Amino acid sequence: MTQGWLVTGGTGYLGVHVAAALGATVAGRRQGLGLFTPALADALAHHRVIVHLAAHVAKAPDAAAACFEVNSDGTRWLCARLTERHTLLLASTKDVYGAHADHYTVVPESCPTTLCGQNAYAWSKWLAEEYARFYAAQRGFRLCVLRLSTVFAPPTPGNPGGLVSSFARAIRQGHPLTLRCQGRQVRDVLPVTELVNVLRACAALSDAHDTFNETFNIGGGPGYAYSLVELAQRIGRVCGTPPVLHLTDAEPPPDDQRHYVSDLSKVSRQLGWEPHFDLDAALKWA
Repeated sequence: MTQGWLVTGGTGYLGVHVAAALGATVAGRRQGLGLFTPALADALAHHRVIVHLAAHVAKAPDAAAACFEVNSDGTRWLCARLTERHTLLLASTKDVYGAHADHYTVVPESCPTTLCGQNAYAWSKWLAEEYARFYAAQRGFRLCVLRLSTVFAPPTPGNPGGLVSSFARAIRQGHPLTLRCQGRQVRDVLPVTELVNVLRACAALSDAHDTFNETFNIGGGPGYAYSLVELAQRIGRVCGTPPVLHLTDAEPPPDDQRHYVSDLSKVSRQLGWEPHFDLDAALKWA
């Protein structure tokens, strides 16, 4: 094995920034290194730490087949090609908890993941985790599953981003934001630069162990948790453009958690990581 990091989904919204920060090999369809290809199989054999970000992120009912093909089967295919020389850092999602998360002030890794309003995207990521755990036990590679909360990054061409970037784009363009539940839904936010710090810490810790299989919730935690109204208003202040908000009493759909804040006690204890960043500076580029 001659090289260090490889990032699948390395041309995606988060992947562009992660790969650049780590000096990693970029793997993706645009490089001919997509999932299920012989070229990616060969590249995996020549790298030690695999950051698996490649995913189909879509929550509409008609996206189910694509979610399971890419997120579940793609992870299974990848894991079947890893060996005891590898470390896999698997990006999962807070969505695996479904509405169970609404019962916690901060959500621990012990929160149930049984059926509770999750969509096919969430289930495909949960199944990806299970495939990874199975193959890690069978093939001996080190594994770290990261259940990401609201991680954001500067948009890049072809990568408009998720919740934070969509808010920022609408506010800058003067477009109205329609928020259900009077905008009281809560999310903890984290810039991609902090995710990079987590990845480095995971790789360093796993290197110190012959076997390693851990799951961590990763987000901004209580110190960076905001209602959607508060988040929109803060972005507006940073941009110098007050948001145009349309607040409704409509309830969010079952797969859209009402309150999600990551419990960071486990990752802090085991990795020594806690988020420390200038939110306004990060939002300026969202």
